[in-house]
Amino acid sequence: MFTFLLDLITEKGRGIHAYAAASKAAFAHALEEPDHAAAFYFLATSAEHFVDLHERQPLSGEELDRNFTAFQDDIHALDAVAQADKAKQLETLNAVVTARIARNL
Repeated sequence: MFTFLLDLITEKGRGIHAYAAASKAAFAHALEEPDHAAAFYFLATSAEHFVDLHERQPLSGEELDRNFTAFQDDIHALDAVAQADKAKQLETLNAVVTARIARNL
């Protein structure tokens, strides 16, 4: 359900513009799929945050890889529970968001 964002980032070269496109796509999907709006919103703002932090700044390949792996892990975790009951989806979303915040501190 969310992995198309990884494909989009990969197709666009995994750089800043790729994350900007992924953010825009995730925001659009939040409106189209209201049952998963919170997860799409989280992914959109995560991608947007990455763009805001690194726009017009030098960025190493290592940092790009590290961010892509973290984004990929978030997407796979959310994808794994996309069809589960709402309680499990919320539990996973909270765990993913908490882990993302901890990584960024």
